[in-house]
Parts: sequence; C-alpha cells; structure tokens
Amino acid sequence: MLASALEIAAAVAGTFFMFVASLGVLRLPDFYARIHAPTKAATLGLAFLLAALALHFRELSSVTKAALALLFVGVTAPVGAHILARAAYRRGVRAPGTRVDEYGPSVQRLRSEPEREEEVKGKEDG
Repeated sequence: MLASALEIAAAVAGTFFMFVASLGVLRLPDFYARIHAPTKAATLGLAFLLAALALHFRELSSVTKAALALLFVGVTAPVGAHILARAAYRRGVRAPGTRVDEYGPSVQRLRSEPEREEEVKGKEDG
C-alpha cells in the first residue's frame, strides 16, 4: 500500500515538473531562460517518473534501466544546454536584461590573435 502511494506521488510529481518545464519553454522571456526549463525541470520530472517506474516494476533490470536513463539524461542535459547557450552567444543572441558581458573580452581576444583565428572559426562553424 505504501509503495503504491509512493509510486502515485512520484508519478504526479514527475508529471507536474514536466508540465512546468513545458510552460517554461513557452512562457519564459528569452532564449537563455528557455534553455533552463528543459535542463532543470524536465530532468527533475524525469527523475520522479523513473522513480515511479522503478517502484512499479521492482525488478532489478527495470530499476537498473531507470537508473542508467537518469544518469544519461543527468549528464547530457547540462552539457547540451551549455553548448546551445555558447552557440547562441557566439551568434549574437543577447539576453534583454544583461548589463555586464564577462565572456565578451575573452572571445574578442581569441578572435584578434591571428594564429588562433582559424581555430576559433573552426569551433564556431562546427
């Protein structure tokens, strides 16, 4: 009975966080804020849903698959968000309320060094 209640609570919590992540993608004001929604809330929602799955099936293979899926998403979601943010920054997408650009001087310095120019262009294009 307790496991069933925990399973339902985890499924409801997971569904709630997935819904919040979807709303975040739709409603947040700029690109940089929008990439946080699937990175943070959807990962947490998936963790709860996978916990509900593990509680429901209670087999070692199901629990292991759920843990591996959570590990994979937990590792790749922040990396993907970082790559998206970096690409957007380098393409000139700016956040409306940003006043200080701490990354800008580093990018300009790399672009001004002739021997590193090809390396930077290759990274931006690839």
